[in-house]
Amino acid sequence: MTIAYEPSDFNEVTVVLRWRGTIFPAVLGRPVIWLLMAIHCGLLYLHMEHPEIGWVRAADGSPIGLPLLPGKALTLPNGLLTFFLVFYSGNCYSRYYALYDKCTGMAGCVMCWVGQLRVYFPKSSQDTLWNLSRHLLASVYLMYFQLAGGASDGGCRITSGEWEVLAENNMLTDAEQKILSEYRGFRPFLLQVWAMKAMANHLESSADKVAGAALAPFQAQALTLRGHCSGIVNALAQPVPFPYYHTVSLMLSVNLVLIAWSLTEFSTIMTIPAYFVIALVTLGLKETAVALSDPFGSDAVDFETNSFTAAILANTKALLAYSEPKPSELPFPGKMLRA
Repeated sequence: MTIAYEPSDFNEVTVVLRWRGTIFPAVLGRPVIWLLMAIHCGLLYLHMEHPEIGWVRAADGSPIGLPLLPGKALTLPNGLLTFFLVFYSGNCYSRYYALYDKCTGMAGCVMCWVGQLRVYFPKSSQDTLWNLSRHLLASVYLMYFQLAGGASDGGCRITSGEWEVLAENNMLTDAEQKILSEYRGFRPFLLQVWAMKAMANHLESSADKVAGAALAPFQAQALTLRGHCSGIVNALAQPVPFPYYHTVSLMLSVNLVLIAWSLTEFSTIMTIPAYFVIALVTLGLKETAVALSDPFGSDAVDFETNSFTAAILANTKALLAYSEPKPSELPFPGKMLRA
């Protein structure tokens, strides 16, 4: 879930002591960093304590340990790694906010749909307006359930608990749930089609609609919502190309091994904590970028989809239950001010 924080609450000391939501569990919980540390410690031990096993010889033929790898030799590989890692992270970051924009867009479409209901059908009961809203609202819930929200087995299926959420909130009937569970197409769009059909039927039969009420404004919101849903699915189905990800991972692994070797030149154990920081930061950047590329799940950077859906439901109920004052009760603002 997304970690809410206030930057002013952290300083150079407290940020080191924070664990939840940081790169520490993401990196330290994986064996890669410990393997790299073991490689560096092993090379440093051989260089400092057992020069006799080295294959580099002095002029008199005596062993002088492992061959040195000057830091200047790593300038080009490290520069390339920095470029590709930053470029990869930037793309994942842009993708992350593009997906967030579509999530907020879905909430906006539902809000506009419900607002138009209150404008075009001012005399309809709350139950009638809810029946005209519930399918569109359910489509957003189902969309998040299919992605990963509510532990839907990685978005492969809808669990019984998630179906119960829709039933308990009176979004779907048992018959509708059965149809949806057997449907093999894009379920959110089927619900949006149902919402448009219900709206078309109500426009034909309702006598309390205002002048100018039409299907077009509602259709525009439903189709925009469909676009947001499909945009999320299509983006997740097309990740950052694997050859690029493989190149970044390969360069990162090779560079960290070469750095582990190069630091032995200093012949001091203080290179151990220095190398640990280097490995932690570079691996942390990669792990963060990978998490940003798919923000639907339980990672520290993933969207709080439960909060998204709860806010949409609460806003819908509040708008439907809103008691609008009569025109005679509205205060008159007075004359327009003149410059």
